[in-house]
Amino acid sequence: MTKISEDAIKCLDKGFVRLVDSMGGDDAIVQAARVSYGKGTSKVSQDRGLIRYLMRHRHTTPFEMVEFKFHCKMPIFVARQWVRHRTANINEYSLRYSQARDEFYFPDPRHIQFQSTLNKQGRTGKVPTNLTDKVIKYFKDISERSFSMYQELNESGLARELIRAILPVNLYTEWYWKNDLHNLLHFIGLRSDSHAQYEIRVYSDAMAESVKRVAPFAWEAYQDYVVKGMRFSRIEQSLLEKKLPIRVVDDLLEDLAYQITATLHKNKPKEEADLYLLYQKQAGLDSEEDFKLKWDSGEIETGNVRELREFKSKLESLRK
Repeated sequence: MTKISEDAIKCLDKGFVRLVDSMGGDDAIVQAARVSYGKGTSKVSQDRGLIRYLMRHRHTTPFEMVEFKFHCKMPIFVARQWVRHRTANINEYSLRYSQARDEFYFPDPRHIQFQSTLNKQGRTGKVPTNLTDKVIKYFKDISERSFSMYQELNESGLARELIRAILPVNLYTEWYWKNDLHNLLHFIGLRSDSHAQYEIRVYSDAMAESVKRVAPFAWEAYQDYVVKGMRFSRIEQSLLEKKLPIRVVDDLLEDLAYQITATLHKNKPKEEADLYLLYQKQAGLDSEEDFKLKWDSGEIETGNVRELREFKSKLESLRK
């Protein structure tokens, strides 16, 4: 069995994911973006804001400037799903040149389930112990028999490129896999999803750990705007426009006027006498007396001015 290095993340019973190398990180994304947007940010907080802007507006090219190279070991049936993502560079262990190793994937009993009746690609339900034992026995029997036949034919001098076809798809393979951050996040979005097959999901989750370390701002933005964000179709937006009470929209717009004012004041402090005027410029409608009461409460949240204004623009479109 191949020894798993200390810096690798173990996957399944014998597999792993190891980050071999990476080029760039959050800084590379920002540098690439500055070429397009000209002279600009220099502070870390501004770099984070720029990355969030790029992710929010789906400006993907700067994220392609960051690259990851992984050494991975997985069952062949997992690898065949993996290569459906055609944007990567791959160099795989060759069974034409090298001898197969006696390393097969045997599923954990907890992950042996019935075929889902609702999802043709899914599994569900608890399997009785006697049937689980049978599945594991069949996995081991076919693996041992096929490898024994392979060894016999290999020792007879037959071509490895042919006799490898005897081996089942739970045989482990290895490869070096290199991809840019934009396409890696797309991979993770699909393969770490709860609907993805468990056996590939564990590899996707392992690679996600590397992204968190190498590009933490990009990962944060990806979580906020892609994984946990939400987009509405034209039909869904139309329903919101028709059914969402205007008073609810107005309340949200009023809250945003306060948040934008507080954020602008936080970024560049204003004289107390100028705060109400600044609030009015954000289309705030409260009286000066009510404004002071709420302002002094200390309950007004702050955020990113650009994001708050974009949200305000979306809400205003619902009132039309």
